[in-house]
Amino acid sequence: MPAQSSQKIGTEALRSRLQKIKLEEGVGTTTEEEWTYDEDADDKFDKEAAEKTRSEYIKAAELATQPLTPPENFAPVINNIYRSSFPQQPNFSFLKTLKLKSVLCLIPEEYPKSHEDFFEEEGIQLFHLGMAGNKEPFVIISSELITEAIKIVINPANQPILIHCNRGKHRTGCLVGVLRRLQKWSLTIIFDEYRKFAAPKERPMDQQFIELYDENRILSYAQDNGLLPLKWD
Repeated sequence: MPAQSSQKIGTEALRSRLQKIKLEEGVGTTTEEEWTYDEDADDKFDKEAAEKTRSEYIKAAELATQPLTPPENFAPVINNIYRSSFPQQPNFSFLKTLKLKSVLCLIPEEYPKSHEDFFEEEGIQLFHLGMAGNKEPFVIISSELITEAIKIVINPANQPILIHCNRGKHRTGCLVGVLRRLQKWSLTIIFDEYRKFAAPKERPMDQQFIELYDENRILSYAQDNGLLPLKWD
């Protein structure tokens, strides 16, 4: 037999031997048709997640191009508690940056539908405790309503929260003044802060209300629920 034929037979015998070994070990027994590609869960296209990401990107891009204008008399009170005048639509972009959970309105008038729609879109809860402002010579603000308002404001579940009335001066000033009482501020400093925001229309009746408010109305509730002391982080 020629040497070339002998070499060919030897090669075929070797291949046959290797194939037999593979069959015995279970290697190479799967055909191409039997292969399945099991995609990783993280690699699968999630249309809903992609749309959410796209929506968030568009919202962030729109926010980045809009001017951030805070409401009149806006200021932080403490931690995640803020105060201001009645916010207007040009202030909405700014309010988004606060990531508010709640807004507390202290005026009795009906809330604008446009604002309610904005709050619903942003997941903001509206607390509406309408109260009349103090007018000479009478103190009209309700101590009971102020107490309820304080309970809302100091509850961490409602924060970040924005407090507002009409101008952010008188009713808001009375509420913040009572908060300062709970912080053990001196009346001198409390009145200085009140006048800073209420100027040039400070009301002696507001300052009288802050001074005479019975803090025991709220102290036991706040202490029992671990809501005091109010301190800056």
